[in-house]
Amino acid sequence: MTSVLLSPLRSIGAAVRQLPLRAVALVGLVLLAYNYSLLSLARGLSLQTPLAYVALVPVIALVLGYVRLRTEAPGLAIHDRQVDWIIGFALLGLTAAILFLAPTPTSSSFWLQRIDLLTLPLFVAGLIALLFGVRRLWALKAPLAFLLLAWPIPFTLFLSQTAGPFANITANIVGAFTRLVPIARQGVHQTDLFIVGSGPQAFAVSIGSACAGVNSLVGFFLLGAALLFVVRGSLVRRIAWLAVGLGLVFGLNVARILAILAVGATFGQDLALEILHPVAGMLVFTAGVLGMVALVPRFGLWFVDLGPKGSTPDGSTTNGPAADVERSNPVRRARPAFLVALALAVVLGASNAAYARYEAISAGLADARLGTFDVRRAQVPGWETQFVASFRQVRQYFGQSSTWERVMYLPTPEAEISSTKSVYVDVITTDNPSTFNAYGLEACFVFHGYHISSVVTVDVGAGVRGQVIDYTNPKVEADWSALWWEWPYTEDGKTRYERIIVFMANGPRAEYEGIEALNLGTQEARFESTDRFLVALGRAIVRSQLQTTAATR
Repeated sequence: MTSVLLSPLRSIGAAVRQLPLRAVALVGLVLLAYNYSLLSLARGLSLQTPLAYVALVPVIALVLGYVRLRTEAPGLAIHDRQVDWIIGFALLGLTAAILFLAPTPTSSSFWLQRIDLLTLPLFVAGLIALLFGVRRLWALKAPLAFLLLAWPIPFTLFLSQTAGPFANITANIVGAFTRLVPIARQGVHQTDLFIVGSGPQAFAVSIGSACAGVNSLVGFFLLGAALLFVVRGSLVRRIAWLAVGLGLVFGLNVARILAILAVGATFGQDLALEILHPVAGMLVFTAGVLGMVALVPRFGLWFVDLGPKGSTPDGSTTNGPAADVERSNPVRRARPAFLVALALAVVLGASNAAYARYEAISAGLADARLGTFDVRRAQVPGWETQFVASFRQVRQYFGQSSTWERVMYLPTPEAEISSTKSVYVDVITTDNPSTFNAYGLEACFVFHGYHISSVVTVDVGAGVRGQVIDYTNPKVEADWSALWWEWPYTEDGKTRYERIIVFMANGPRAEYEGIEALNLGTQEARFESTDRFLVALGRAIVRSQLQTTAATR
């Protein structure tokens, strides 16, 4: 009876002994040290942003490392632990130095540069050197290089220059098709806008960077680049396969846009935008990836053999779980190195977890004390409001329950502070605060290629921290200035979140009255008066909201 009960335990123990425990420990150390950084990456998978697929990079790099170890011929059992310790400590020390000396997470530049993700390959490389040795580190140089793609800055810089032209190309192709098949009408001055239907049932579809297929191209580039490591054949053939795949994904995305327009023209807006649009992108992307995987042999390429092979120095073959463990653990004793790495991972993990306090939506927004800011009814003394529009496309970025409304503010002669230029106020609401992290204003402006002239953090009252951004749209040579902040509010007993944006065009050409001589630290002198005006108006809006909430309660 005892042997019957112990038999399953022995089986579990044998299975545990066959696990690559040292590799599992390495993954655990990385998750511990970069807990919030990796979480912020993972949250982006559910968002429609070109950087969403970057969250897959760590997982893909892990798979590539496994493939590399399975296909690598075993080397000689020569390991200099002194070299392992020197290189491992150097890489881990460099990682810690960069993270602790980098810009503080309270600054917006930190969240644009994402230095924490840049150091991820260095930290992993240091762990591999300590736990597996320098020889294994050199063997895994390709997966580590791929891990660099988790750093979003190269993608941001590239897309900031190409997303606009790419969207224009897509819009032109769709426009040429709609002139032949009249399922929609292309805008005259705004060529990326298409009007579907006519009369009261007509609605507009805008082809932005996300809808233009930039998301799918970035995603296929990441998956395709990883696949190039697990296929064999000439480099020219592999590059040709990747190029054809990018072209196929682009063509499928154009077909997706045309299908949405056709469904909208035939069955209406709800079916096209609420049902088809959210799933069509993933469907065509999956079809493109599976199609290109099936075409690998057509390009004269073949997948690597993952079966254990090779020979030991004495000529015997290596097969079976024990051989795999031996091949993946060339360093016999790693417990002291693991304890050192664990201590550093705990320190870095505590620092990394603290980043949550500094992201825009996490700083001071945990306690919802306000009601919703009703942009249509909000009043600022001496100002009149005029409702402009409500944007339904907000749902594809901020969630199905999100809203986006815009109002124009006009000063009256009784206004204490005033401007000769009109002011607009946008209010975006959502129940998913991580979407605000993904679509920050400064990152959005940089992505679209605008020139940022000044970024200043300001106090708009009641403990609310906002940000003033001055930028120039190089396409039309227009100056824009915006003050924005975020706060939570309660609605029907639930906590939701609002982003409020107060903005105006050509502020340096306006005249202002009633603004205080504040020193906000604006980096470009011609925007100083505009920034002071926006801060004064923002404080008036906050005061009005507080008074409204107090009166309601």
